[in-house]
Amino acid sequence: MHLSSRLALLAYKTLTTLVAPLGASFLAYKKRNDPPYGKRIFELLGCYKDRLESCVWFHGASVGEVNAIKPLVVEFQKQHPFENIVLTTMTTTGLNAAKYLKGVNVEFSPLDSPLAVSGFLNSFNPKALIIIDTELWPNMLGLAKKHGCMISIVNARMQEKNCVSYLKHKTLVEDLISSNLSKVMCITEADKERFIKIGVPKQNVMVTGNIKYDLRPRENMFNDAMVLKTQLLGDCVFGAISTHDGEETTIIDGYVKAKETIKDLKLVLVPRHQTAGTLSCEYLDKLGISYVRKSSLKSISDFTGDILIGDTIGEIETYFGLCDLVLMGGSFVNIGGHNPLEPAFFSLPILTGPDYHNFTEQFDKLIECGGAYLAEDSAKLSKYIVKLLSDKELLKKTGIKALDIQQQGRGALNNTLEQLDKLLY
Repeated sequence: MHLSSRLALLAYKTLTTLVAPLGASFLAYKKRNDPPYGKRIFELLGCYKDRLESCVWFHGASVGEVNAIKPLVVEFQKQHPFENIVLTTMTTTGLNAAKYLKGVNVEFSPLDSPLAVSGFLNSFNPKALIIIDTELWPNMLGLAKKHGCMISIVNARMQEKNCVSYLKHKTLVEDLISSNLSKVMCITEADKERFIKIGVPKQNVMVTGNIKYDLRPRENMFNDAMVLKTQLLGDCVFGAISTHDGEETTIIDGYVKAKETIKDLKLVLVPRHQTAGTLSCEYLDKLGISYVRKSSLKSISDFTGDILIGDTIGEIETYFGLCDLVLMGGSFVNIGGHNPLEPAFFSLPILTGPDYHNFTEQFDKLIECGGAYLAEDSAKLSKYIVKLLSDKELLKKTGIKALDIQQQGRGALNNTLEQLDKLLY
């Protein structure tokens, strides 16, 4: 390691050691109602109740990454039933998404400070670290490698702008990040070339595809909800899924405008976080429009009305099952959208706002083939709601095209498992 990199790492370790408690306190306050970390906040600082003699460590930053990595964890567990598996995440929503995995230790990930990461390594003694997407933290990677972990990035992606930023400090990036990676399994050839550019040895980088196409949702929940939908909501239901703060006015205005044409139009609005739900309810109150929170119902079968606020966790398949048409949120604000392959799996037609940079490949394919439509604003959103829900044949064809794209991309999961076996065994 170059002297400049050693000095930079020393400074980073010192800084992260000092600010980690403040970071944990900030997260505890920020997430106090969404749901809260509770006493498990200390896991972020490396204090764990659980102990294992050895394990394979999987990591997904938040709920989207956790949902994407779950099929990989399940299949890896089937193939290696005697391995202890630990899955970590940084968020409470990610933890809730993972809690249904049987036989898996689900923990909060340590913050990237030496003490926190060392606390995790000492508690669970992992022999491998498998990270989804691009979580490249110097302390996590460096200390895990020093502990003896084989480190692999799966579903690896890197935007060009990020690659350019890394190249400005190439020596530092090579010493603190690239040199620690045992294997990088990329989504595309472009991603592969960018990882090679930042110093990952060429023989350690390969293309395995996107495992998000291989998602395995709980179809029974979707099917049960579809039965209830017919009884409760009819066949004109617009769903806004995983919405974020600041999108509520665009989405609700689009719905209200569309309802002028489709009188029996219903809305299922599912916020990503509690604050987004609160803002949506406040805006509906301002407009004088009534709604029902899912959390206030003993059962979904008790719902009456036109607008359901899906403010419960772990029921995404139920909400999909209640919809005829779905908008993926995070696309009318600078979030980058959410995974359109989830509704595509259920043959649901899809809408998106203009910012879907987290899923550019998927949305571009869906829009090109007619499985999704791009709504730039509330007026266009209203237009597409009316267009699709007024034409049941078009609605059905759009959903089928979305499913076709989802099915065409499958296969990355098996490729990834094969490469992990070569690396670990």
